[in-house]
Amino acid sequence: MRPTVSFIIKAAALYCALAGSFSVVGIFLPERTYQASPLGVLSVQEIGGHIIWGLAAGAIAMSMRYFLLAGSFAILIDSDHLIGLWNIETVSRMSHSIAFGIISAIILMLLFGKRNYLLGATAFGGLLAHLSFDVFAGDYAKFPILTPFYSNMFPFPHVDWVFLEALAVAIIGFTTLLTKRKSLQKSSNRLDVK
Repeated sequence: MRPTVSFIIKAAALYCALAGSFSVVGIFLPERTYQASPLGVLSVQEIGGHIIWGLAAGAIAMSMRYFLLAGSFAILIDSDHLIGLWNIETVSRMSHSIAFGIISAIILMLLFGKRNYLLGATAFGGLLAHLSFDVFAGDYAKFPILTPFYSNMFPFPHVDWVFLEALAVAIIGFTTLLTKRKSLQKSSNRLDVK
C-alpha cells in the first residue's frame, strides 16, 4: 500500500509541476493577454467536478492507483492558472493542449517506468477529462489545444463534453486492455517454460 501512495503522490506532484512550468512558455508566444488571478474562480463545484470527471475516466483502469491518478491529474492540470498571480501577459491555459498531454505522458513514463503505458494514457486521459468538465460547466469552452505551435483558442460546443470524456475513457480503457493482455501473455509464457 505504501509504495502505491508514494507513487501517486510523486506522479501527481510532477504532473502539477509540469502543467505550471508548461504555462511559462506562453509568455513568449503571440496572442498573449493579461491573465486573471485564479483565486477568484476556485469553487467546490470547479474542484469537485474536475476530480469526479477524472475519476470516472480512470475507473476503467480497474486499479486504485490509476483511478486516483486520473482524478488528481484532472484537477492538477489547472496549476497552469497560477501564472495569473504574476499579472503578466501570457497565453491562457497553456497546459490545456495536446502537446502538453503528449509531453507530460512521455516525461511521466520516462521517470516512472518506460513501459508504464497506462501511466501515460492516464496523464493524457486526465487532460481530456479536464477539458470535458470545462466544456460541461460552460465556463471555459475555448482552449489553445494546439499550443505552443498555434496560440489561438478553439471553441468547443457544449455537447463535446460527452465526446471528450468518452475519448478519455477509451484511451485509458484500451491501454488497460493492452497492458493486461501483455501481462497475461508473459505469465502464460513463464508457465509454458516450466
